[in-house]
Amino acid sequence: MIRFTLIAALLSVVFFQIVGEKVPVNEGAMGDGLFFRDVAGNFLEKIEGGSYNAFQMQRVMPFAFVNVMFGAFEIVKSNDNLIRGMLVLHFLFLGLGVYWYFSLASKLQLGNSLSILGFVLLFVNFAVLKEPWYNPFSTDLPTMMLAIGQANYFIKINRQKLFLVSIVAGFVWPTMMITGLLLLFLPSEPLLLYTEERPKSVFPVVVSSFLLGFLVMLGFLTGRFETLSFWNGVLYLGSIFSLVLFVLGMMVRNPVDWGKSYVLLVKKTKSQKMGRLVGIFLVFVLVIFLLSGNNRSIQPGSIFLGMVADTLRFPGDFLVGHLMFFGFLIPFALAFFPRMVKEAAKLGMGMTAVGILMFIFALHPESRLLLAFFPFIVVLLLKAVRRYRIVNKDLIVIGIVNVLISLFWLPMNVPGMEKALAMGKEAMGSFPAQRYWMHFGHKMSFEVYFIGGIVFTFLVFLAWKGKLRYKREEYRRNKPVSSVSGA
Repeated sequence: MIRFTLIAALLSVVFFQIVGEKVPVNEGAMGDGLFFRDVAGNFLEKIEGGSYNAFQMQRVMPFAFVNVMFGAFEIVKSNDNLIRGMLVLHFLFLGLGVYWYFSLASKLQLGNSLSILGFVLLFVNFAVLKEPWYNPFSTDLPTMMLAIGQANYFIKINRQKLFLVSIVAGFVWPTMMITGLLLLFLPSEPLLLYTEERPKSVFPVVVSSFLLGFLVMLGFLTGRFETLSFWNGVLYLGSIFSLVLFVLGMMVRNPVDWGKSYVLLVKKTKSQKMGRLVGIFLVFVLVIFLLSGNNRSIQPGSIFLGMVADTLRFPGDFLVGHLMFFGFLIPFALAFFPRMVKEAAKLGMGMTAVGILMFIFALHPESRLLLAFFPFIVVLLLKAVRRYRIVNKDLIVIGIVNVLISLFWLPMNVPGMEKALAMGKEAMGSFPAQRYWMHFGHKMSFEVYFIGGIVFTFLVFLAWKGKLRYKREEYRRNKPVSSVSGA
């Protein structure tokens, strides 16, 4: 009954989003969506001419599928029909994701409270309830749903299906094939944890100092210190120091004994398995390059500089950006970070390697880079809070917060929105364009960041207070009777 209620509520919202508003410019597409719409309309014609580069080939699968289906059923490939085709495909992916999630919940033996919590964290956010239906020509929803499939088959130890899902996912988002291979071929033995208090070490300080120096040097090399105004320069320096302190704090809270775990990794790693990992990855890369034909258009330097330019705009902007895109999950995860690391270590070296990639991508404010890892964060969090007592009040609060932050109920296409989106970067930093762009950390305005930062801080405090509440209750339950009576 609970599952039926959750699914019915989700589908009700999605139905109104499907028939609701769409991107008001370029007949329903903007940014990368213009390229993806062209793929949906002309894939079979252009693939023979090698019109797509290797990076684009790793994102074309959903749109190529629509193109093939339209050709098979002789459907006219008008812009309106292509939008309808993408909406149907997104709906099918959503159905797969829901099925995989409940299969995963059954394998993890989650109770009703944790099942509801996981469902809310995964599906009640901007990434699911608004973005794919407002901007259909994107890979966001397929990426996230296929990642749920990867998480499901990894937890169920179904290697064949994990491999098949990873192959398909490799043509939806670039990191998903390597994620699947790491989960498949790295040793499944758990990493070693500190049995007592973590010994003091200078390693986190050394790494943080190196990171600080690298970021400062990168700022000089890219000219950001020279081109920024005084105020933006202050924000940039504040962003660098906040990022370094965040990394330092996470490393200090790390419960894994990396020295002994590395020795275990070397001992347990089999050359045959590593050979398969490298071989399959090279074959996949070869197939990508054989299918592509316009690789001269790839400019790694420009891509790197573009990603760097989107970072460190405001102190901790990546945290606020992820909050706006994913909801309560990120503050929640920060409160339980050490236990999540322990759970990742228990799941083996493959999951730990994926967790390290997850942490690196999380430092960038563009939340789309985290979509392929998002379900794994939810899995680790659910395993981390399993010992805690999640009450109905907690679920209601988290649900309300996610509904409010997702803003799926807020109309996008207000007067002036079409003109603002058509103007691009010129109007991106102000309203009404910020109604859409405020959910993307690398494009949110300072005003949105400031308010979002206050909300984020409050939610971290709320999650931390809930964790301490459980500890107090646990202490009272376990306290000896004699000490209680003596008091």
